[in-house]
Amino acid sequence: MLFNKNNEGSLEIYNLSGAFEANTPFSAIASEVISATTDVAAIVGNAVINAAQEVYNKQNPTADELAFLDTVRRPIAFLAVGNYARITLLRHDATGRKMVTGDNEKVPFEWMIDRDDRELRERYYRAMDALFAYLTQTDNAAWKETDAYKRAAASLVDSLSKMEEVYPVDHSQYTYYTLLPLMLEAQAKILKEINKPDKSGIPEAARPAAARYIVIKALITALRRWALSVFPTEVARQFAPSYQGNKEKQVATKEEIDWAIGKLEAQAAEAEAEVIEIVKGNPYKGFPLVPENDPKNKYFTT
Repeated sequence: MLFNKNNEGSLEIYNLSGAFEANTPFSAIASEVISATTDVAAIVGNAVINAAQEVYNKQNPTADELAFLDTVRRPIAFLAVGNYARITLLRHDATGRKMVTGDNEKVPFEWMIDRDDRELRERYYRAMDALFAYLTQTDNAAWKETDAYKRAAASLVDSLSKMEEVYPVDHSQYTYYTLLPLMLEAQAKILKEINKPDKSGIPEAARPAAARYIVIKALITALRRWALSVFPTEVARQFAPSYQGNKEKQVATKEEIDWAIGKLEAQAAEAEAEVIEIVKGNPYKGFPLVPENDPKNKYFTT
C-alpha cells in the first residue's frame, strides 16, 4: 500500500488532500484507499503504481522520487476521501442506521453534500491531469510500459494538444486518456474505410481531416455510451449547457444529448468525406449532379 508508513496514513492523506482529519484512524479509510489505488492503476497502469511503491518503500528517496510519489498518491487520496465521505454521514450498527452528529455540529443540507462530493471529484480529476502531465513531461520509464502510453503512441491523435486542435476539453489530460480507447475505435473505422493497415498509411494531406473525424466520432460514442458524470464538469457543460453536475438527478436531458450528437455527426461526416476524397479521389469529379442548361429551353428530361 502507498500509505500508512509508520502508522501515519491519515496524516499522509491530510498532507496530500487537505480534506481529511489527520487524527482519524487510518483503518477507517484503508478499504477506500485500496479501492482508489485499484481505480487509478486501471487508468495509468500497474507499472506506474509499482514504481511509486518502490519509492515509498525506500529509506532515503531523492527529491525527484518524492515528487513522483506524491503526484501518483494525490489522486488516490482525493478519490479515497470522496468515497469515504459518502459513507460517514450515517453510522451502521445492530439496530440500523443512525445519523452521526456532535453537540455543536449541524447536519448539512443535501445540496451542500452534493456540491462537496462534486468538488472532491473535481479535485481528483485535476490531480489525475497533473499525474498524466508529469508522466509525459518527465518521460517516465514505468509510464512507457502502460497500455495508456501504448494507445497514445498508436493513435493519430497522440496528445492532448492534437485533440484540442479539434475540440477543446479545458486542457484535461484525464479526458484525453479517457477518450483515447474510443478514438482508437474511430481510427480503426476510418482506416478500414480507406484500406490502410495503421496510422502510417494515412497521407499527410489527409491527417488533419482524419484527426477531426477521430476526435468527433469518439465524442459521439462517449455521449451515446456514457453518463456525462464521467467527465469534469467544465467538459460536460460543453455537451449540455444546462448540465451542472451538482446533483446526480440533474443530468442532461435526452433532447440536449441528441442535439449535441446531431451537431457532431454532421461534422464527422464532413471530415470522413474529406479523408476518403484525398485518399481515394472523387469518382464523381467532372460529373455535375445538375447539368448546365439554358433558361430559354422549354423542355426537360426525366
